[in-house]
Amino acid sequence: MMMNPELWAKCQFGQANLNDPRCTQRLVSLTASIAQQPGIAVSRLALSPAEMEGAYHFIRNGNIQASDIVETGFLSIAQQANAHNTLLALEETTPLIYKHDSVRDSLGHANQGDKLRAIQAHPILLYAPQSQQVIGLIEQQLWRRNIKKRGQSHQHATRPYEEKRAISGNKPQPICLNSHRLDVG
Repeated sequence: MMMNPELWAKCQFGQANLNDPRCTQRLVSLTASIAQQPGIAVSRLALSPAEMEGAYHFIRNGNIQASDIVETGFLSIAQQANAHNTLLALEETTPLIYKHDSVRDSLGHANQGDKLRAIQAHPILLYAPQSQQVIGLIEQQLWRRNIKKRGQSHQHATRPYEEKRAISGNKPQPICLNSHRLDVG
């Protein structure tokens, strides 16, 4: 059962240290609005003109670091996780594919043609099976595949084991946020 979006947003992000309490309040307000209307672009949220202007001001604020918001969310989830004896950590890697030319050069290949670019996302979602409750994201890694390596998957089976990514340190190019891993319980 989903809790009230305003209460959820306050629990998740109310302790964010964004160096200005007004920014923290705007974060809580914006995330509550997004939670009430999942899947809707910010530009289409049911907000008053003043709220919409405030949302865009928040999004464009160069003094706010995405990592500070993410850290707050992960810490909140870690605290909630402590209330459960058994947790399942569900993880999957999935591409977030973008077609727009404005982001093309900053993303990696999507392995789906020359026009598509992607960010690879690997979230870890905590689930409490005894209460049948989704706790939330405890970690998320984002990276882009090296565009110069596109089309080399057929070589994967023929390359020496030591040259493969996990062994050699030839890791994907990290983007946006640093890898986060929080130990709980």
